Order: sequence, then C-alpha cells, then structure tokens
Amino acid sequence: ELDGKSLQCTRSGQVMLDYGDAGSLMDVIREYYEENKTGQARTLRDEYYGAGYDGIKDWSVVEYSGVAPAERQISWELRGKSKFGDVLIHRYLLRYSHELEMPLLYIHAADAGKGRALLWFNEKGKASAENWPEIQKYVSQGYNVISFDFRGLGETRMPYTAVSPDDPALGALDFEHAYVNSISGVLADHVYNSLLVGRPYFLQMIEDAEIALRFAAQKFGTEATTVAASGEAYTLAAAMAETLPRVKLLPQTDGKLFKWSEIVEQKREVWAIQYLLPSGAYIH
Repeated sequence: ELDGKSLQCTRSGQVMLDYGDAGSLMDVIREYYEENKTGQARTLRDEYYGAGYDGIKDWSVVEYSGVAPAERQISWELRGKSKFGDVLIHRYLLRYSHELEMPLLYIHAADAGKGRALLWFNEKGKASAENWPEIQKYVSQGYNVISFDFRGLGETRMPYTAVSPDDPALGALDFEHAYVNSISGVLADHVYNSLLVGRPYFLQMIEDAEIALRFAAQKFGTEATTVAASGEAYTLAAAMAETLPRVKLLPQTDGKLFKWSEIVEQKREVWAIQYLLPSGAYIH
C-alpha cells in the first residue's frame, strides 16, 4: 500500500487485483502529484545549490602531481594532443573528489585565442569520431569546444552487465543498450544509489559540467560559455543553462526537451533513467 491505497500487480500480462480499490503505481503517483502541485514552487537552481552543493565555483585547479587531489580541488593531466587540418585536439584527464576522473577534450582552431567556449556532449558522453562533422562545424564558427564524459558514462562506464528477472530481455541487449536500460541496467543502479547518498545523479551530471567549466576558466581563461547537445541530452543541456551562471543554451532543431510533470501526467514508465529527479514534476 502507498498512502493508504492498494496497488495492482501484473503477471503474464494479466492484472491481478487483491482489492476492489486497487490502482496502478503510476496512477497513484499522478494522483499524488495532482494533489500537491499547487504548493510552493521549486526551481532547479534551488535544488542544485541547496543541501549537498560542494562549492565547485570556488574550487582550485592545479596540474596533476601524482597524488590524489585535495578537498575542493581539480587536478588536470594532459594525456596527449593531435591535429586534424587546422584543428587541435587536446586530451585531458581531470581528477576530483579524491577518486573520480573525467576524460575531457579541448578542441579548437590552431590559431584561436581564448575565443568563445562551447560545452558539447551527447547521451553517451564526450564527442567521438562519429561526431566530428558537428564538432568541426562549431570550431569553424569560432568556438573552442569542451567535451567530456559524465561520471559513469563514456570511458568511465562501469565494466559490468546486468541480468534481471524484472526484464528477461535485458540479457539479449548489446552492452551499450543494456548499460543504460532504465529498468535494470547498471546505470540505473548507479542512479538509485545516488539517491541514497542524497545527491541525485541528475544533479551530479550538472556538477560534472560545472567542474569542466571551472577547469576551462582557470586553464584557458574562458568566461561565458554556450552549451549544446542533441537528442535526449538536450534536456540536460537546458538544465545546465537554467542552473549555472553565464551558461547559455544553443537551440537545436533535433533536441528533445521533456518535462518531469509530463512524464507523470502521461504515466510514462520508460524514459532516460539518468534524468530521475525527486520532486522534478514540481519544477517542470
């Protein structure tokens, strides 16, 4: 029972009702939302800078010296560089919060100065070879592109697969799709664990963006930054622009922007699990 209301369960596609007033969990969630949505309005910025925020805007940035970074410190290590035509690609590894690591690319024209900074990512993380035409387009427009992997994505994915009785088809998926499966994937477990420690993964992803921007500001002198992402990642890009100061969103025609309230209203059960945010429906 939840708030005194009985729930229905399913088996082999059939609804099994133990009580006459039973309803689906999604019905209960929507009803609870409808009953409470007229309360005090929340903002994403309030959620981000509330309890759990670690003052990233003031963290120091130092070159990696072979030891773990100190508290409130980002250490950087240049892992290599390459050149394609007149475009330079610098590969960095950032270390922060003792054991966390962030692979980061800094891509810019060879003759570029500070220029305009563009933060770019997709639902998998930083840019790869398949994204080169789009990245090259931004560089030709005068942007210095910063692209990175969020914790638990890209190069920092946890090398595990999951098998679950809740989703028998999970074992048949390739690693890429199984990892991010919203029902029983490894990323889903990471998202749920983040709730237990009190800092939702969605906010942690915004933290990673702020860490990347803090590094770029201190290392390259970037000030104002534009953020761009396509597809499902556009929602996260929009949240960053809404939350972080001096960050502007670059509109995308193929960007998918959803609201948590719409997910509740539509009773959607499957969506990008990394966007799980308690009370998000009261924000958007």
